[in-house]
Amino acid sequence: MTALVLGMLRSRWTRALVVAVLTALATVAAVAAPVYLDRTDRRIVATELAGAAPGERVISVSGTIESNGDGSIPPTFERLAGGRVQAPGYTTVFSDQFAVQPAELEMATAEQLGRVVYREDLCAHVVVVAGRCLMGTGDAVLSVSAARHLGLQPGAALSLAGAQYDTISNRYLRAGPGAPLTVVGIVRALDGTEPYWGKGGALSDTGSPAFWADRRTLATFVRPADLQTFDAYPRPGAIGVAHLGELRDWLDAAAARDGGSGQINTDLGELLDRIDTRRADARRIVPFAVAPVLVLAWAVIVLAVLAATRASRYEHGIIALRGVARPGRWWLAVGETLVPMLAGALAGFSAAGGWSTPGAQLYAAVAVLGAVLAGVVAAIATISAPVSALLRRVDVRGGRWGGRLALIAAVAAGTATVQVRGSGGGVAGLAPALVLLAAALLAAVAGPPLAARLGRLALRRGRLTAALAGLSLARRPSAARLLAVLVVALSSLTFAAAATATAQRQQRERADAEAGAPVVLSVGANSRRQLLDAVRAADPDGRYAMAVVRLPGALAVDARALAATALWPSGPHPDAAALAALLHPAEHGERALVTGTTLSLDVDATRLDRTDIALTVTLAPLDGRPTFTAELGALVRGPHTYRAPMPCRPGCRLLQIGVRLASYGTQPVSLTVHSAPSTAWQYPPGATGTVSGGDLSVTFPPGAGPGSGILRPDDGPAVLPVVSTGPLPPDGLFAPFDLERPVPATLAATVARLPRLGRTGTLVDLDYADRLATGSASPAAEVWLSPSAPPSLPDALAVSGLTIDARRTVADARTRLAGEGSALGLRFYLVAGVLAVVLAGAALFSGTVEASSGDLKALRAQGLTARRAATVEPVAAVLLVLVAGLVAVPAAAAAWAAAAPPPLNGLPPAGPPAFALAAAALALAVVAALTTARRR
Repeated sequence: MTALVLGMLRSRWTRALVVAVLTALATVAAVAAPVYLDRTDRRIVATELAGAAPGERVISVSGTIESNGDGSIPPTFERLAGGRVQAPGYTTVFSDQFAVQPAELEMATAEQLGRVVYREDLCAHVVVVAGRCLMGTGDAVLSVSAARHLGLQPGAALSLAGAQYDTISNRYLRAGPGAPLTVVGIVRALDGTEPYWGKGGALSDTGSPAFWADRRTLATFVRPADLQTFDAYPRPGAIGVAHLGELRDWLDAAAARDGGSGQINTDLGELLDRIDTRRADARRIVPFAVAPVLVLAWAVIVLAVLAATRASRYEHGIIALRGVARPGRWWLAVGETLVPMLAGALAGFSAAGGWSTPGAQLYAAVAVLGAVLAGVVAAIATISAPVSALLRRVDVRGGRWGGRLALIAAVAAGTATVQVRGSGGGVAGLAPALVLLAAALLAAVAGPPLAARLGRLALRRGRLTAALAGLSLARRPSAARLLAVLVVALSSLTFAAAATATAQRQQRERADAEAGAPVVLSVGANSRRQLLDAVRAADPDGRYAMAVVRLPGALAVDARALAATALWPSGPHPDAAALAALLHPAEHGERALVTGTTLSLDVDATRLDRTDIALTVTLAPLDGRPTFTAELGALVRGPHTYRAPMPCRPGCRLLQIGVRLASYGTQPVSLTVHSAPSTAWQYPPGATGTVSGGDLSVTFPPGAGPGSGILRPDDGPAVLPVVSTGPLPPDGLFAPFDLERPVPATLAATVARLPRLGRTGTLVDLDYADRLATGSASPAAEVWLSPSAPPSLPDALAVSGLTIDARRTVADARTRLAGEGSALGLRFYLVAGVLAVVLAGAALFSGTVEASSGDLKALRAQGLTARRAATVEPVAAVLLVLVAGLVAVPAAAAAWAAAAPPPLNGLPPAGPPAFALAAAALALAVVAALTTARRR
């Protein structure tokens, strides 16, 4: 019997090849899911790693090491702590730092401190801007911002001493003799984003300027303690799909043994959690997307097996007539399809890369077992017909199973749709596929009677070719099955194209909203004024660069460049130029400037009944250093000269003169400032003032409140204009930089959405907000760039003292969003749609192969011309594709309306799904025409 099966395979090798190819396609379709998930995992890891913060990639351990009695630092930490951060695939970097003060000062304030810092292999990770890098003892290099802040250049010599905090005086005392340092170079980071720099960032000067030196230089200092750190950063490939479990195990083990001094500090666990979440998102979508393709593949195999066995029905009838037992007959029918199916499955598994893909064996086993079972059932069912039916080569009607299946599919689709609109779970993920399947089965039930009716109508009208094609489709059971397959394939691709296009549109909108501008530079700046001046120096006209400071729920922007750089959310939005004019109305008056190192004010307090009222002056250095508030002491009655040191040798802009009133005062305060720095002033609420002969006389009402006691030069608005998505607080105050020091504000305009902030947020002008505010904390600074920004602009910003910490683009944001698990999972719908169309093409080929030409031969004997007979089958096949394409449109629309995937909402773009449907239908029509035309 086996020899007979092999002989049948040799004699009908084309049919065996068709079955093998279809089984290979089914296996490829099944293995495509784990292969895609494997590629998706790799992309998710790469995307998350690229967007991870330094603390999410770096593992650190730090410790404060007390000195020995002679001021030297014991090497215990350096010798033992490095092993605590030796994660798999990581490289460690040692750093050491301590506080210093000018050696000539016995006592210093926090503002006068610096740091001496050693970092292993520093010179390999910096670019020398001026001078050279470290070579010997006593050498030091500075960052661009530190050199600007200290006013030092290469060649500058200075003497520094270790600093020790004194709790009694609240100052720092000199811990030992001074050690000489020579500034030999000014450097910037080669790549400020590389993990070598650890969590603190590249050449960080946060808190105090850093003097970068080598180990030999550190040994020349006497200091009370050092802060020593080991930073471990990943080598290329260390954070990969294959190593995620290993890293997770290492983190768990490290957390279990961590304790005491030198605790591990890392956010790597958060990165791994985020990767796991993204991978889980993809796995919630991909299996549901591949399931209908797998079922479609089984259906195509059933069609192919039916076509092959129906073509040999006469042979099986003769075998049955000669008395061959049923098991033998079944083996002859099954063996002719089982062998090529197994061969095709092996070929498809190998071609799809299943041997090297984790989890592919399970998917392939399901596909192959399902294909074998479907093929065996189809073959046995065909040859189990009565002998008379086999010999006459007629089909045995199977009852109303098509209508029952359509009803079952409709009920399942309704159940899944209810679950989608409810809490999810169950078969909610299969909802789109079930809706499409129900539509396809309904089309298969309605197709044959409709084809028969249209065929008779065409016959009455004399359209013989169309009539014969319609009647041929109505008489063949395989035509209804083929129609169902085509509808599922075309509607799946249409739905997938709609889902992919909608997801891409949402990703673009979200990326634009999150980025705020085409290019965003995260920069380090000593002050808001330095940021603003540096950006304006690089782009004087505001054509392509804008200074931005991030605030809680708000942005402070250089309004003059708002229209040129900001990306507004999709939909109607206001005129950016008009908003910029509202945020930054025209300046009036001249700036009040002071110079020197000592501030002196001649004040005559003519009305004063308290001794707890203080006088302050707030200044903004023109060289970009932080805003400075000079404390002039308590205000005394009568004329008095108030003095205080000020860092204004290059010049400072006077922001305000403050009289710190008592909150429970009962009497007004009157004073006169002789030779006031400005001739025009803004007075606080309730105060009155005049300027005569350069002298400012002002009277403040009793009591303290927001803005009371503040005198500002009248060179800008007294109230801060804001553009917001909602109303201001009832008190009309807004805190741009210090929550404890709000300033008066006015709502210039209300808009629906704002760049970066979306539907909730506020915009203020950075220049005016900086003048009205008094806080001097380091800003969360950014520079927004338009696409026309020159490539040299970052270098220009660096020259002005800004450090470029990171660079993000809207394209990066789109890539990151496209690499999320849900987005990649949705994209597999498109892959599954393409596979479905390929399987439909194979079904067309196998379905048309079985078409009998007996009816056409009989009609030829009755006078049907050869030319017309040759066109019947191609017309029937093309009409089948055309009808399937027409049904696919409402089917896909119904699936979208009832059960679109949760990440998607709204109407999809019409172009991509229409193009995908037209292209697929055209390709299938060509396949159908070419396959049937050979019968001519």
